[in-house]
Order: sequence, then C-alpha cells, then structure tokens
Amino acid sequence: MAQGSQKDRRWLRHIGPILMFGAFPCAGLLAQAQGDVPGMSRFTDRGFGFSFWYPTAWKVKEEPVDPRVKQGWFADAKLIKELDVFDPEMEGKDGADGVIIQELLASAGLAELGHTMSASPVGIDQRYLFDGRTHRWIYVQLSEAPDGTPPQAHPVDIKKMWKTMGGLPIFVRAQRGGADVIVPLDASHFLAISTMQVGGDYDHNYLATTVVSTGQGAGKPASEQVQAETVYKAAIKLGAIGQMLGYWYKDSEHVYDQNGELLRGANPKTFALLDGANPSFATDGVSVYFTGGVIPGADPMTFVPMGQFTAKDAHHTYETGYGLKIDGLPAEK
Repeated sequence: MAQGSQKDRRWLRHIGPILMFGAFPCAGLLAQAQGDVPGMSRFTDRGFGFSFWYPTAWKVKEEPVDPRVKQGWFADAKLIKELDVFDPEMEGKDGADGVIIQELLASAGLAELGHTMSASPVGIDQRYLFDGRTHRWIYVQLSEAPDGTPPQAHPVDIKKMWKTMGGLPIFVRAQRGGADVIVPLDASHFLAISTMQVGGDYDHNYLATTVVSTGQGAGKPASEQVQAETVYKAAIKLGAIGQMLGYWYKDSEHVYDQNGELLRGANPKTFALLDGANPSFATDGVSVYFTGGVIPGADPMTFVPMGQFTAKDAHHTYETGYGLKIDGLPAEK
C-alpha cells in the first residue's frame, strides 16, 4: 500500500509546535504564523492570488522556471512559478516529505498530457475548463483511458467534489497513484499540487485542503471554525503537531484515524501500538484498534499481532486485510 509505505517511514516521528520561520526572499510572498494552530504558518502569494498553510518547520522555496518553455505535461499552459514546500532536514535526501506547487496560467482551461507525455501506460490526456455560458466546470477526456473508455466530455458535479476550505474544487490529475491534484483559482489560474514522493504519500492532499483564493468570487470559503479545523487536521497529518503512531495520530487530547478524523472514545494518554514494528494494530488499554476502527470484543490484555493484517487474542483470530474477519468470518456490525 502506498500510504502504508509513507507511514512506515514516519510513524514514530514526534514534532511539537516549532517557533521558527522559513525565509521567503520573493516580493509579494508572505509567511504568517497562526497562533490558533501551533506549528502551522500561512503562505500567501498575492501576485497569483492564493494562500495555503504548511508546517512552520518546513521551508518554502521558489524554484527557477522559464515561462517560454513548454512545460511537459502542461504543454498549453504558462508556468508562472514553482514552489517547493518541504522539510529542510530532508533536503537533498531520498524520501523527503514535501509538496510541489506549480502556478499555471491557461486561458482555455488546463490540459494535462498524462498519456502523451508519460512513460506510464496508465495515464490519460485530459482537460479541465470553465464554461462561461453555463457557469460550470467541464471535464474533457482527450485520450482513451487505460480501461478502454473512449474520449468524452461531461460537466463536473461540483456539489459532490472534494473542496478546499476556500470553497475551491480539488480535481484529480492524470499522474498514477493519486500523486497530484489540480486546484483552480478561477477560469484561467490553476495550481498543480503534487507530492515529492510520487506514489509514496499524500502530503499534497492535506496541503491542498488549506488553499484559499485571494481573488473575488473564486469560491465561497468555509466558516472560520471549519477553516481552523481544516488547518488543524492538516497539521496533524503533516506532522506539525502531535505524534504519529502507525496509521493513527494523537495529541494531548484526542486520537485521530488515518484520515485525520477524530477517533471517538480512544484515550490519547494510553493509546499506543501493540507491536512497535507493526503499524496496523493499537490499543488504549480498553479497546483494540485496526485501520478500520475498533475490533469488537478483542481482548487488549492478550491481543498479539501475528502480521500486518493478522492477529489473535485468547479467544479469537483476526484478519484485517479486506475488511475485518474474526475466526475467518466477517465481523458482525
């Protein structure tokens, strides 16, 4: 599992609130600390018109680009700027935590040549464009999909879309493994946000949820409370606050699941992995947890992980690879 590989790498890292700031030499680029979300800072690019949140301990670095050169997968777009957002302690090392943000100007919508330009057979060519007549986003599949689906076009149902806290849709890009997303700021300004570890983690997704447009009418931002919760969840997921334990996270008051959602009833003071070498099973001394939630009836005193997806206690055996099975049978809900 791609997500598992990321967690295997980071699961024991504990980063508390850090009171330091990166350096941003570019005019119009601002970093702002947020007292309500310790360990996180807001970065604003007024020139392109957006902001996002990132761990304060990380660094934001602008990479040189040549807007005259066609930019590979985005052959019809003009690359305005590229920002690398990453943990400086891992700079230059393989497996660095981080995100790449490309600012792209595309007046006819953003086309991504995931089939034509990629060496991978799983990519497709596609375009996202805004129809000014219907005021709707349109998805255009430009090449045949790997599963044989022919080229097609259809409106995007924004109501069902995953959105940023700024009310902006988050579109899936063409790279394999969910390694990148597109956030449109308006009909011609786009952010292409990707992980530095292709197929290895989901840092770009967590950061993307904090994007807000500073332009007019680009999206309806969520309430201040929801925005604060979104930034806090990103802080947990990006390792800025709290502690990562296998597929879970915890701070002084709560435990969170692998999606950053509150794990109700779990005690953060006693929550720990059952086996330090196995990230898939945990307990708080009262209940036993696997990646899908609580294992009903499991005995934390005798529960022993046997492998990544198998375990036993004094009463039962458990399999968690494809849902939860107890003694070889699906668990009752």
